[in-house]
Amino acid sequence: MKKFGILAHPAGHSLSPKMHKAAFKTLKVSAVYEAFDVKPNDLEDFMKNLHEKHVDGLNVSMPYKTEVMQYLAGIDPVAKKIGAVNCIYKKNGKYHGTNYDWKGIIEPLKKITPLKGKKVLLLGAGGAAKAACYGLKKEGAKVFILNRTFESAKHLADQYGFKATETAEFMPEIVINCTSVGFDNPEESPINPRVFKDVKIVLDIIYGHKTRFVKDARAAGVPYIITGLEVLLYQGYATLEKWLGVKAPKEVMRESL
Repeated sequence: MKKFGILAHPAGHSLSPKMHKAAFKTLKVSAVYEAFDVKPNDLEDFMKNLHEKHVDGLNVSMPYKTEVMQYLAGIDPVAKKIGAVNCIYKKNGKYHGTNYDWKGIIEPLKKITPLKGKKVLLLGAGGAAKAACYGLKKEGAKVFILNRTFESAKHLADQYGFKATETAEFMPEIVINCTSVGFDNPEESPINPRVFKDVKIVLDIIYGHKTRFVKDARAAGVPYIITGLEVLLYQGYATLEKWLGVKAPKEVMRESL
Protein backbone atom coordinates (compact mmCIF):
# COMPACT_ATOMS: atom_id res chain seq x y z
CA MET A 1 0.00 0.00 0.00
CA LYS A 2 1.28 3.45 -0.92
CA LYS A 3 1.38 6.24 1.64
CA PHE A 4 0.91 9.93 0.85
CA GLY A 5 0.06 12.94 2.97
CA ILE A 6 0.22 16.63 3.64
CA LEU A 7 3.01 18.16 5.71
CA ALA A 8 1.94 21.36 7.46
CA HIS A 9 1.54 23.10 10.82
CA PRO A 10 -1.31 23.24 11.53
CA ALA A 11 -2.62 20.55 9.17
CA GLY A 12 -6.11 19.92 10.54
CA HIS A 13 -7.87 22.47 8.30
CA SER A 14 -6.58 20.92 5.06
CA LEU A 15 -9.06 19.55 2.51
CA SER A 16 -6.30 17.66 0.67
CA PRO A 17 -7.02 14.32 2.45
CA LYS A 18 -10.67 14.29 1.27
CA MET A 19 -9.70 15.15 -2.28
CA HIS A 20 -6.93 12.56 -2.63
CA LYS A 21 -8.77 9.76 -0.82
CA ALA A 22 -11.69 10.20 -3.24
CA ALA A 23 -9.25 9.96 -6.15
CA PHE A 24 -7.56 6.81 -4.81
CA LYS A 25 -10.95 5.13 -4.38
CA THR A 26 -12.05 5.96 -7.93
CA LEU A 27 -8.73 4.87 -9.43
CA LYS A 28 -8.77 1.68 -7.30
CA VAL A 29 -5.30 2.54 -6.00
CA SER A 30 -4.24 0.93 -2.75
CA ALA A 31 -3.10 4.05 -0.91
CA VAL A 32 -3.64 6.12 2.21
CA TYR A 33 -3.41 9.88 2.66
CA GLU A 34 -2.58 11.33 6.06
CA ALA A 35 -2.33 14.80 7.56
CA PHE A 36 1.12 15.20 9.14
CA ASP A 37 0.94 18.09 11.59
CA VAL A 38 4.63 18.54 12.40
CA LYS A 39 5.92 21.18 14.80
CA PRO A 40 8.92 23.24 13.61
CA ASN A 41 11.29 21.61 16.11
CA ASP A 42 10.32 18.17 14.79
CA LEU A 43 10.68 18.90 11.07
CA GLU A 44 14.26 17.64 10.71
CA ASP A 45 13.47 14.30 12.36
CA PHE A 46 10.32 13.91 10.28
CA MET A 47 12.08 14.57 6.97
CA LYS A 48 15.06 12.35 7.78
CA ASN A 49 12.74 9.45 8.63
CA LEU A 50 10.48 9.51 5.56
CA HIS A 51 11.89 6.17 4.35
CA GLU A 52 11.24 4.52 7.72
CA LYS A 53 7.68 5.89 7.64
CA HIS A 54 7.26 4.37 4.13
CA VAL A 55 6.09 7.69 2.71
CA ASP A 56 5.75 7.74 -1.10
CA GLY A 57 4.89 11.41 -1.55
CA LEU A 58 3.86 14.58 0.24
CA ASN A 59 2.03 17.79 -0.36
CA VAL A 60 3.88 20.54 1.49
CA SER A 61 1.99 23.50 2.92
CA MET A 62 2.72 26.38 5.28
CA PRO A 63 5.15 26.93 6.87
CA TYR A 64 7.51 24.36 5.32
CA LYS A 65 7.64 25.00 1.56
CA THR A 66 11.14 26.47 1.76
CA GLU A 67 12.46 24.60 4.79
CA VAL A 68 11.96 21.10 3.30
CA MET A 69 14.24 21.82 0.35
CA GLN A 70 17.43 21.17 2.34
CA TYR A 71 16.33 17.60 3.11
CA LEU A 72 15.63 16.51 -0.48
CA ALA A 73 17.94 14.67 -2.89
CA GLY A 74 16.88 16.90 -5.77
CA ILE A 75 14.88 20.03 -6.58
CA ASP A 76 13.54 20.49 -10.10
CA PRO A 77 14.16 23.76 -12.03
CA VAL A 78 10.61 25.05 -11.42
CA ALA A 79 10.85 24.73 -7.64
CA LYS A 80 14.35 26.23 -7.73
CA LYS A 81 13.11 29.27 -9.64
CA ILE A 82 10.10 29.73 -7.33
CA GLY A 83 12.23 29.03 -4.26
CA ALA A 84 9.71 26.66 -2.70
CA VAL A 85 8.48 23.06 -2.87
CA ASN A 86 4.84 22.03 -2.55
CA CYS A 87 5.13 18.46 -3.84
CA ILE A 88 7.58 15.75 -2.76
CA TYR A 89 7.83 12.60 -4.85
CA LYS A 90 10.07 9.53 -5.06
CA LYS A 91 12.55 9.11 -7.90
CA ASN A 92 15.00 6.19 -7.95
CA GLY A 93 14.23 5.58 -4.29
CA LYS A 94 15.08 9.14 -3.23
CA TYR A 95 12.89 12.11 -2.38
CA HIS A 96 12.70 15.01 -4.83
CA GLY A 97 10.73 18.25 -4.85
CA THR A 98 8.74 20.26 -7.37
CA ASN A 99 6.16 23.04 -7.21
CA TYR A 100 2.63 22.99 -8.62
CA ASP A 101 1.30 26.01 -6.73
CA TRP A 102 1.74 28.03 -9.92
CA LYS A 103 -0.57 25.62 -11.77
CA GLY A 104 -3.19 26.04 -9.06
CA ILE A 105 -3.23 29.76 -9.79
CA ILE A 106 -2.67 29.84 -13.56
CA GLU A 107 -4.82 26.94 -14.82
CA PRO A 108 -8.19 28.27 -13.55
CA LEU A 109 -7.34 31.70 -15.00
CA LYS A 110 -6.53 30.17 -18.40
CA LYS A 111 -9.92 28.44 -18.43
CA ILE A 112 -11.43 31.94 -18.60
CA THR A 113 -9.00 33.87 -20.80
CA PRO A 114 -5.52 33.77 -22.37
CA LEU A 115 -3.18 35.69 -20.07
CA LYS A 116 -0.79 37.10 -22.67
CA GLY A 117 -0.71 40.89 -22.39
CA LYS A 118 -3.29 41.02 -19.59
CA LYS A 119 -2.72 43.62 -16.86
CA VAL A 120 -2.57 41.80 -13.52
CA LEU A 121 -2.45 43.28 -10.04
CA LEU A 122 -0.74 40.76 -7.77
CA LEU A 123 -1.18 41.28 -4.03
CA GLY A 124 1.64 39.90 -1.88
CA ALA A 125 5.30 38.97 -2.28
CA GLY A 126 5.55 35.71 -0.32
CA GLY A 127 5.64 32.06 -1.42
CA ALA A 128 2.27 32.02 -3.21
CA ALA A 129 3.10 35.27 -5.01
CA LYS A 130 6.41 33.79 -6.18
CA ALA A 131 4.57 30.80 -7.65
CA ALA A 132 2.06 33.14 -9.32
CA CYS A 133 4.91 35.19 -10.83
CA TYR A 134 6.46 32.07 -12.35
CA GLY A 135 3.20 31.13 -14.06
CA LEU A 136 2.26 34.67 -15.10
CA LYS A 137 5.69 35.19 -16.68
CA LYS A 138 5.33 31.90 -18.54
CA GLU A 139 1.99 33.09 -19.95
CA GLY A 140 3.19 36.58 -20.91
CA ALA A 141 1.04 38.66 -18.55
CA LYS A 142 1.89 42.24 -17.53
CA VAL A 143 2.19 42.12 -13.75
CA PHE A 144 2.19 44.84 -11.11
CA ILE A 145 3.04 43.71 -7.57
CA LEU A 146 1.56 45.49 -4.56
CA ASN A 147 2.79 44.52 -1.10
CA ARG A 148 2.82 45.99 2.40
CA THR A 149 6.56 46.49 2.09
CA PHE A 150 7.50 48.01 -1.27
CA GLU A 151 11.06 46.62 -1.08
CA SER A 152 9.76 43.02 -1.06
CA ALA A 153 7.48 43.76 -4.01
CA LYS A 154 10.36 45.32 -5.95
CA HIS A 155 12.72 42.44 -5.18
CA LEU A 156 10.19 39.92 -6.54
CA ALA A 157 9.22 42.09 -9.52
CA ASP A 158 12.86 42.53 -10.55
CA GLN A 159 13.35 38.75 -10.74
CA TYR A 160 10.68 38.44 -13.42
CA GLY A 161 10.84 41.77 -15.23
CA PHE A 162 7.57 42.90 -13.63
CA LYS A 163 6.80 46.20 -11.88
CA ALA A 164 6.33 46.94 -8.19
CA THR A 165 3.59 49.45 -7.46
CA GLU A 166 2.28 51.39 -4.50
CA THR A 167 -1.11 52.02 -6.09
CA ALA A 168 -3.78 50.13 -8.02
CA GLU A 169 -4.80 53.12 -10.15
CA PHE A 170 -3.61 51.57 -13.43
CA MET A 171 -6.95 49.75 -14.06
CA PRO A 172 -6.00 46.06 -13.83
CA GLU A 173 -8.04 43.42 -15.67
CA ILE A 174 -7.19 40.70 -13.15
CA VAL A 175 -6.54 40.93 -9.40
CA ILE A 176 -4.89 38.03 -7.56
CA ASN A 177 -4.73 37.89 -3.76
CA CYS A 178 -1.64 35.95 -2.68
CA THR A 179 -1.58 37.43 0.84
CA SER A 180 -2.90 35.74 3.98
CA VAL A 181 -5.16 38.72 4.72
CA GLY A 182 -8.62 37.29 5.30
CA PHE A 183 -7.41 33.89 6.52
CA ASP A 184 -7.66 34.58 10.25
CA ASN A 185 -10.17 37.42 9.98
CA PRO A 186 -12.56 36.97 7.02
CA GLU A 187 -13.68 40.60 7.29
CA GLU A 188 -10.21 41.94 6.50
CA SER A 189 -9.30 42.67 2.88
CA PRO A 190 -5.88 43.47 1.38
CA ILE A 191 -7.31 46.05 -1.04
CA ASN A 192 -9.81 48.89 -1.28
CA PRO A 193 -12.97 47.69 -3.12
CA ARG A 194 -12.72 50.69 -5.49
CA VAL A 195 -10.04 48.73 -7.34
CA PHE A 196 -12.64 46.25 -8.64
CA LYS A 197 -14.44 48.84 -10.82
CA ASP A 198 -13.29 47.53 -14.22
CA VAL A 199 -11.76 44.22 -13.14
CA LYS A 200 -12.84 41.11 -15.11
CA ILE A 201 -11.39 38.35 -12.89
CA VAL A 202 -10.36 38.05 -9.25
CA LEU A 203 -8.60 35.08 -7.70
CA ASP A 204 -8.21 34.53 -3.96
CA ILE A 205 -5.84 31.80 -2.75
CA ILE A 206 -7.67 31.53 0.60
CA TYR A 207 -10.26 28.78 0.92
CA GLY A 208 -12.55 27.58 3.68
CA HIS A 209 -14.73 30.67 3.95
CA LYS A 210 -15.88 33.65 1.89
CA THR A 211 -13.39 36.46 2.44
CA ARG A 212 -14.12 40.18 2.39
CA PHE A 213 -11.94 40.33 -0.76
CA VAL A 214 -14.32 37.94 -2.57
CA LYS A 215 -17.47 39.57 -1.16
CA ASP A 216 -16.30 43.02 -2.28
CA ALA A 217 -15.47 41.70 -5.76
CA ARG A 218 -18.90 40.10 -6.06
CA ALA A 219 -20.62 43.28 -4.84
CA ALA A 220 -18.69 45.28 -7.44
CA GLY A 221 -19.99 43.01 -10.20
CA VAL A 222 -16.70 41.34 -11.14
CA PRO A 223 -17.75 38.75 -13.78
CA TYR A 224 -15.38 35.92 -12.80
CA ILE A 225 -14.43 35.01 -9.23
CA ILE A 226 -11.99 32.17 -8.54
CA THR A 227 -11.76 31.00 -4.94
CA GLY A 228 -9.01 29.14 -3.14
CA LEU A 229 -10.86 25.86 -3.68
CA GLU A 230 -10.08 26.06 -7.41
CA VAL A 231 -6.44 26.77 -6.61
CA LEU A 232 -6.36 23.73 -4.31
CA LEU A 233 -7.98 21.50 -6.92
CA TYR A 234 -5.70 22.39 -9.83
CA GLN A 235 -2.47 21.91 -7.89
CA GLY A 236 -4.02 18.71 -6.50
CA TYR A 237 -4.65 17.32 -9.99
CA ALA A 238 -1.02 17.96 -10.96
CA THR A 239 0.33 16.43 -7.75
CA LEU A 240 -1.74 13.25 -8.06
CA GLU A 241 -0.66 12.78 -11.68
CA LYS A 242 2.99 13.19 -10.67
CA TRP A 243 2.67 10.59 -7.91
CA LEU A 244 0.67 7.96 -9.78
CA GLY A 245 1.44 8.61 -13.45
CA VAL A 246 -2.26 8.50 -14.41
CA LYS A 247 -4.88 11.14 -15.26
CA ALA A 248 -6.52 12.65 -12.20
CA PRO A 249 -10.27 11.98 -11.81
CA LYS A 250 -11.01 15.70 -11.75
CA GLU A 251 -14.78 15.61 -11.30
CA VAL A 252 -14.54 13.13 -8.43
CA MET A 253 -11.93 15.26 -6.69
CA ARG A 254 -14.04 18.38 -7.19
CA GLU A 255 -17.20 16.72 -5.87
CA SER A 256 -15.35 15.49 -2.76
CA LEU A 257 -14.97 19.11 -1.62
